[in-house]
Amino acid sequence: MPTVSVIIPCYNQGQFLDEAVDSVLVQSFADFEIIIVNDGSTDDLTNRLLKTYAKEKTRVIATANMGLAAARNNGIAVACGKYILPLDADDRIGTSYLEKAVAILDADSEVGIVYCKARLFGAVETDWLLPDYSLERMLVDNLIFCSAFFRRDDWLDAGGYDPGMVYGWEDYEFWLGLIERGRKVVRLEENLFCYRVASDSMVRSKEKWQKVAMFRRIYERHQRLFSDNIGVWIETIADARDKYYTSRLYVDCGGGISDRSSIGRKIELGTRQIVFDLSGFSAVTAIRFDPVDTWAVVEIFRITATSRSGAKIEVTAIESNALYKQQGMLLFDTRDPQCYFPDLNRSELADLVKFTVELRFHALAELALEHIVQYQKAELGGRVAERLSNKIRQVGRLLLKSLTGAEKRA
Repeated sequence: MPTVSVIIPCYNQGQFLDEAVDSVLVQSFADFEIIIVNDGSTDDLTNRLLKTYAKEKTRVIATANMGLAAARNNGIAVACGKYILPLDADDRIGTSYLEKAVAILDADSEVGIVYCKARLFGAVETDWLLPDYSLERMLVDNLIFCSAFFRRDDWLDAGGYDPGMVYGWEDYEFWLGLIERGRKVVRLEENLFCYRVASDSMVRSKEKWQKVAMFRRIYERHQRLFSDNIGVWIETIADARDKYYTSRLYVDCGGGISDRSSIGRKIELGTRQIVFDLSGFSAVTAIRFDPVDTWAVVEIFRITATSRSGAKIEVTAIESNALYKQQGMLLFDTRDPQCYFPDLNRSELADLVKFTVELRFHALAELALEHIVQYQKAELGGRVAERLSNKIRQVGRLLLKSLTGAEKRA
């Protein structure tokens, strides 16, 4: 009877599966099993792989495609572990995640959820800056990613993941069910989970009506929890939500620049790399990179354009609407920063499949404006002093010339 059962639903993600499984197999805590749920995959690569998948401590079950919530339930139903860790097939965990989470769960029987700090990788490389856990924040938005530990008995008591969460957030609904039962939440203060941001993640994001439908279902299933905390819920919603920013690549395929022909990426101050997948575009004639949708001080280290053949072009010529350039940094006093690439010719643009930007945001929003003001004071102050000094020297030369002329006339 293993202590931990790691449940990995897999739907057409065979190309990533080994990374996920291997990240479990190298754990410092060895008492676990891995259950992969082939959730009706239609991809030949995935089905071939899972048909003969043979790694230690790992077994595969196959079902019809029933969605993520049902796939997790199907895996947990046959699991033997006391504790459960869901892990998506394209994500990874740190080597000590099992060891440290099990220690917390063993030490306190009232703890029902254990998670950790995390990183994003793939199309975006950065720390995942989730707010600290609190019930007040949790009632407004999910703070706990899907790969958190919980007790199998609690899963049974809560009735498992809700298959009715057809547009996602099934993990959010499940966490609220455990919290509603009085379970404590503990976060490990280490980055032990890596969440892959897929290149098409924005394409797959939920529409507003889908979000409304899912939150309505969450509310209906947890009315008592929301009612008991209605005061803090209303107060939290009344406050401005944490602002997030978007980096966007506009792609002109002959019809001009528009939001419809663009790719957006959610970014944070710590974002270091942004990857844009252009494989869905054809006959590209121009591109424009908007680093962020607010005032910004940003440093671009490297831009790489990748062609369909795999050839990489390093983009060095960058024009922008930045107000100033300061030691390699671009200072934007507009909420619509824009960068252009004049050296990319049409043949190169038409063949692009990926556009990668390595950068650093030194300041965003109001802090960026403060930086710009300080730069203006220092720069313009120095220029005024220099102009005044030049003026004094010029007046001095004129005065000397005038005195010399007077002496000659005398």
